[in-house]
This record gives sequence, C-alpha cells and structure tokens, in this order.
Amino acid sequence: MRKLMLALLATVALIGAGCGGDDEETEPLTKAEFIEQGNEICAEGNKEIEAAAQEFPDEPSESEVETFASDTLVPNIQEQIDGLRDLGPPEGDEDTVEEITSSAQEALDQVDEDPQLLLSSDDPFNEANDLAEEYGLEECAG
Repeated sequence: MRKLMLALLATVALIGAGCGGDDEETEPLTKAEFIEQGNEICAEGNKEIEAAAQEFPDEPSESEVETFASDTLVPNIQEQIDGLRDLGPPEGDEDTVEEITSSAQEALDQVDEDPQLLLSSDDPFNEANDLAEEYGLEECAG
C-alpha cells in the first residue's frame, strides 16, 4: 500500500484540476501569473485525487488499481493537463510549457494503457514532475 500511495501522491502532485480560458483574446500571462494559476490548478486537483486515494485498500487488487486509474486518476489528470494548456504559456516560454504538458500527457497515456505502472518503482511521471518543478510549478511536481 505504501508503494501505491507514494506513486499516487507523486502523480497527484503532477497536475491539478483544470480551469479553462475563454475564446476571447487576452494578453499572455506573465510567468509569475502562469505559475500562480498553474499551482492553483494543481493544488485543487491534488485534493480530488488524494481524497479518492484515501479509500484505497492497503493491498489493492489489479482490478482496484485499474478502476481507480480509469475512473479517477486518468480523467482528472487529463483535465489538469488541459487546464494548464488552456492558461496559455507566457511569452517566450511556449516551448518549455509545451514540454511540461507533453511529458505529462505521455506519462498519462502510459498509465491509461497500463494502470499497473502506478505500482512500479519507476514512476512514469518523473520527467514531467522534474520539468514542472524546475519551471516553478511546485504544486504540479511530485
């Protein structure tokens, strides 16, 4: 259970619940604004996934891991990735933000395909977490 909880908490910290933009053109966010809003997105998403993870049994079955991943984790993290993308990157940071969200999407796709990766010691979200932390998205990094 400890291994699963650590993997889930690392995953939870990756990306939070999404908040979208609108169709109206606005000025790009500054890096500080992007980091603040991105961290808010992640903190909210962290709460949702952590609440669901608290109901996990000590030794979850493969089926329980798959259900958690498909019903909770994957849709939630997808919303979170989309939320960060909807914020729009600060001018000049487009490539960095794309690298963070693309790395997270790749990891999420792996977990969606094989939820048992959540039990692995090799967290598929490691790269995305490192990139997010380096950029300043502390709430989004594991």
